[in-house]
Amino acid sequence: MIEIDYDLRDIVISAVRYALGRRTMMPSITTEYIMKHHELVDNRVKQVLLRDLKWYFQLWEVGKQIDDRCDYETWLLFKKWLEKLEVKNEKSDFK
Repeated sequence: MIEIDYDLRDIVISAVRYALGRRTMMPSITTEYIMKHHELVDNRVKQVLLRDLKWYFQLWEVGKQIDDRCDYETWLLFKKWLEKLEVKNEKSDFK
């Protein structure tokens, strides 16, 4: 089994950032995988993703949407999931 470390969690953040704004299946694939493997999300990842999603939704609010409505719904569900997710406090959340 692969070790879940700081670098792997950075890859999770990168995957979400890549998927934001894509008009493909990537938003669904990315969010479904992360929700299935919630152990990839620690407090640092959760806070970074929520911050990135806040930016994404702000673009929609001012009419500068970067993808389709179905993707918006995917990201909204993911945001709600993140907000409810309880993560373990780890000593090494931040470098």
